[in-house]
Amino acid sequence: MSSPSRGRRKKHSLPPVAPTSLEAMDWAALPHDILFAVFLKLGPREIMRGADLACTAWRRVAVDEPKLWSCVDMGTVRQWSTGRWRATARTAVDRAAGQCEAFSGPCDDDLLLYLVERAPSLKSLHISHLDESKLVLNVALLKKLPLLEDVEISLEYYSDYASQELFESICEACPHLKKLRMSFNVSLDCNYDDDMDSYDGKTYAIPVMCELRSLELLCYHLTAAGLTAILDNCPLLESLNVSGGFIIMMDEELHAKCARVKNLTLPFDSDEEYSEEYDLEEGYESDEYDEF
Repeated sequence: MSSPSRGRRKKHSLPPVAPTSLEAMDWAALPHDILFAVFLKLGPREIMRGADLACTAWRRVAVDEPKLWSCVDMGTVRQWSTGRWRATARTAVDRAAGQCEAFSGPCDDDLLLYLVERAPSLKSLHISHLDESKLVLNVALLKKLPLLEDVEISLEYYSDYASQELFESICEACPHLKKLRMSFNVSLDCNYDDDMDSYDGKTYAIPVMCELRSLELLCYHLTAAGLTAILDNCPLLESLNVSGGFIIMMDEELHAKCARVKNLTLPFDSDEEYSEEYDLEEGYESDEYDEF
């Protein structure tokens, strides 16, 4: 008889393991805190059209937890709804039960009024696609939101003559802002030279913004008078980003005020001859001038 080979071990078969059936799991029995943590990672669409329709336990979390709606992000709403986004936004704000602190997404005149009435605790407001003519008239409603710190407004239609009025109205309505960002889409029929002439000599009614740290004005026409008003009335400003048109003629005093801002981006004319002439007359080096 041949002896068994050394080192060879007898194989033992393991008992089969029954596969886990997802259908057999009781998803409704998940702890409340786990469901709450999962729902926090979902957006309004995913919750309203999915999670809160699954079962009674899930809907209870979705409807009865105001903290779940403290931040309402409707930023992608236009990708999935064209007619129901207003109702969805209102429902989300209602579920917050006055505890909504941040709202972002498309907004019209009626929804802006609804937010002011139903979300008095708002600290952050990022809205887009507003009808600018209505916004200029109703921006005063923001005075009823005393906790606002961060405002971002993106207009779908640009009117150069309304941009300054809108900017000043926001500053007047929200003097305690820490961050303000406004974006104006450039109009195709905008005449650069005519607009520059119309702005010449305009005054700026910007109130003192004692807490403003960051200001962005995109596609905004700025003059030296406007820049001076901003720097004089925003003593704690750390970041200023302005893109758009108009030449900023800076004297030594204005140049010194600009130096106090850590992060500064301003629009300048691209005419090299004019820039060189300005450098010679004012005595600034070209590389120093380019920093601003």
